[in-house]
Amino acid sequence: MKKRILTLDIGNTAAKVSVFEGETLLESRSSDKLSETDVEYMALRYSPGGAVSCRVGKDLRGLENYLESRFGGRYLRLEPSTPLPLTVEYDSRHTLGTDRIAAAAGAQAAIPTLVIDAGTAVTEDLVAGGRFLGGNISPGLSLRFRALNGYTSRLPLVGSDGDLPDFGHDTVTAIRSGVLRGLLAEIRGAGDMAARRFGNVKIILTGGDAEILSGLLADEGIEAEVDCALVGRGLVRIFNYNDNYDDNE
Repeated sequence: MKKRILTLDIGNTAAKVSVFEGETLLESRSSDKLSETDVEYMALRYSPGGAVSCRVGKDLRGLENYLESRFGGRYLRLEPSTPLPLTVEYDSRHTLGTDRIAAAAGAQAAIPTLVIDAGTAVTEDLVAGGRFLGGNISPGLSLRFRALNGYTSRLPLVGSDGDLPDFGHDTVTAIRSGVLRGLLAEIRGAGDMAARRFGNVKIILTGGDAEILSGLLADEGIEAEVDCALVGRGLVRIFNYNDNYDDNE
């Protein structure tokens, strides 16, 4: 019987609690106000045999402490020193976001993969041959829109929804097209660099803006897989890599 594992991914803006059976997602809850009650609900509903977490953003140690008290030795907090099922080729692993490590672990595939996590920040990480080869970090869509509004005197706050011409015909569409198409060009450029290095490269999108970017890439004939459970699945793989208990216990 496949193990059920609870995962907790605490990001910059929101936190997500999920339960997996093997590597199959059973249920997930995400909120910028995720509470101990939400985590307890998932634990009681699915009776997972272990839990694993990563944190890069909000100080939600209360949730981590709850997992530690509930699961004891069956709880793993992903940290820079945690043994991993992949090699990290990064000069400063202690500063490498644990969500990036988890996404890379979840993305390990037969061909080199560019992992795009489009959240508060956008990370573009390259994984190949069981190795995390590094990546790039830039502002996410919301940060780009808010920066234009907050650091100028007259530009309005614009969102992703609405008319998206190739070139804006007014200030609102100029901002929307500049931000969205600018990020699209950035991702396309990262994909081109990865392809020059490895040839055939798979692109996986995750994070809150994955669907938006997937549609824009598809319009340009660029295939990208959307996997919103990528970080959680990677956490499960890391948990299992560190877990020596008998599945039949």
